[in-house]
Amino acid sequence: MSDIMRNYELIVIAVPQLDDESVASLNQRVAGWITAGNGSVTGTDVWGRRQLMYAIRKHSEGIYVKYDFQLPPSAVRELDRSLRLEEQIIRHLVVRLDED
Repeated sequence: MSDIMRNYELIVIAVPQLDDESVASLNQRVAGWITAGNGSVTGTDVWGRRQLMYAIRKHSEGIYVKYDFQLPPSAVRELDRSLRLEEQIIRHLVVRLDED
């Protein structure tokens, strides 16, 4: 595998019980997982608490956070695994951005 850095976007829905400090701590953990995979976070945008269209794990609200980052393709699987194991995250989506 080569060390090509690709651009990705990550959307995370966190449990609604988190306060601002807990969201900041979660952001640091996610950024740590990305940097541990030899990547770099280029942007973080907290969208805040939003109503969900349907209940996810008995939650009707969630805190949305969007991350822009660069990561080698070989490290995305480990990032996905870490996100699935995090109890404060109820849903996430990693999308590779196209080079247009």
